[in-house]
Amino acid sequence: MKPFKFLFISLALFSFNVLTSQVPTVKWWFDTKSFSAGMAAADDLDGDGKLEIVFGCYRNDGGVYALNAENGSVLWSYFPHTPADEGCNDVAPLIYDVNSDGLLEVIIASSCTPKTTCLNGKTGEVIWQANTMGSDSPPTIADLDGDGKLEILHGEFLGWVRCLSAEKGTLLWDLQVNRNSWVQTAPTIVDVNNDGQLDFVVGTWNFDNKDSLYAFNGKTRERLWTLPIHGHIYHGTSVADFDNDKKPELIVGSYNSNLYCINGDDGSIDWTYQGPGAVSCPAVIGDIDNDGECEVILTSWYKTIALTNTGLVKWEYEMPSSSYNFRGTVLADINGDAFLDVIFGTYAGEFIALNGSNGSEIFNMDIATHYGKSPFDINHAPLISDFDDDGTLDAFFVGGWGVASPTIKNNYGRAYMVSVGTGNGPDWLMFQHDIRRQSSMCYDYTTSLNDNSPDIEQELNLVYPNPATDFIIIPNKSQEIEIFSSLGSSSWKLSNIAEDRVDVSFFANGLYFIKIGNKINKFIILR
Repeated sequence: MKPFKFLFISLALFSFNVLTSQVPTVKWWFDTKSFSAGMAAADDLDGDGKLEIVFGCYRNDGGVYALNAENGSVLWSYFPHTPADEGCNDVAPLIYDVNSDGLLEVIIASSCTPKTTCLNGKTGEVIWQANTMGSDSPPTIADLDGDGKLEILHGEFLGWVRCLSAEKGTLLWDLQVNRNSWVQTAPTIVDVNNDGQLDFVVGTWNFDNKDSLYAFNGKTRERLWTLPIHGHIYHGTSVADFDNDKKPELIVGSYNSNLYCINGDDGSIDWTYQGPGAVSCPAVIGDIDNDGECEVILTSWYKTIALTNTGLVKWEYEMPSSSYNFRGTVLADINGDAFLDVIFGTYAGEFIALNGSNGSEIFNMDIATHYGKSPFDINHAPLISDFDDDGTLDAFFVGGWGVASPTIKNNYGRAYMVSVGTGNGPDWLMFQHDIRRQSSMCYDYTTSLNDNSPDIEQELNLVYPNPATDFIIIPNKSQEIEIFSSLGSSSWKLSNIAEDRVDVSFFANGLYFIKIGNKINKFIILR
């Protein structure tokens, strides 16, 4: 393994199509022996107040890496496969404190070697390992049955959904959705019918063109509804409440070129949009033009498309050389104009940012030229944060090239950290945005709170200033408060507070939730 390298210079070698003065730079890179067909996740694994990034690599490497996000140095690596070229750690990691010991763990699922593994987030040591049937499905976590204990869900080959104890890795139940399929979508966890019980939604990759989307009760596993799609569903479901009826709409794409908006209550179709080709990566949902309404951003073959919440086209962007984005798009304000931007990588090795309000190009960065070898696929959804606390937002992604056979030894890859702008974020720190894989910035439910928590207060009067920078003031504080990250991966308990002022200077920019007594309130860190 080659060591990480630094390059704090503007990339004059890159060809940019820049409509603004914003020019990205490479901060560091980390070489691998193959590409990453999975995605990454970030959190403070070692408790030093700085983020680490976890991702896995495909055949001819087979490793799982935890890198210090500020400089690319290795915190730990894990190689579960012998030989390494049989490794397929191609599933998005899940980072969470699964056993409530105050320390973060990393959950990795694998397709080649059928195992799901829980690793100590600080050291990379194995805590537990569970046998599976092989999985391409990103794991999710929640207390599905309301017993106060967390469960981990992911899909598997032969059409199964597997539920494991988050604390011990023991098998709690298996559910075969369709034996003539793979379940490659992440199980999206959401209360589809607003009955107070968490449910889960999965799609199938069938071998007889009878693909469907399924919703199940999370406690009883009763099938709530089935929606025939008749086209492969590869990545998961996105969630929003477009009509403000307290019940979610589900957005899912298919290889049949269609994107569906589905009523979560009964599985009926509200609207359909047909693109120019396969919709392989998950759509993302956010208010990209600040009009108070949520929009849907999807990739259909060579186009990135923004739709209104009724399925009408707002703008289209055609990718250069008819390339395409396979793994996913993220949303963040990277140029400081208060509009969410659309960021993704392509199979042509381009890293692209679009202005969310109109789809114009902010930059197009030729990563393949920097690497110096072609092809260089960015088969990886990026992460966004100020990873080194220098006041500039960064993006992390992995690219490369790889095949399963027969030239496996010719595989190659590289992870990149790129400075992208002085915008306001917010952070996007895991695949499909949060631990329940909802791919949405428009669904008013925090994935970090217990499922029986009280409703979130809508009035912004419990804490101020809001947005905050370095501190918040709690006029009517209790002896103990609890703050949760919006991504659901971190929480902080504060007790015996001597004064109303609470230090939040070590928090990254983004959305947080604070629990004071029996009330929960939102606040924003914005610097």
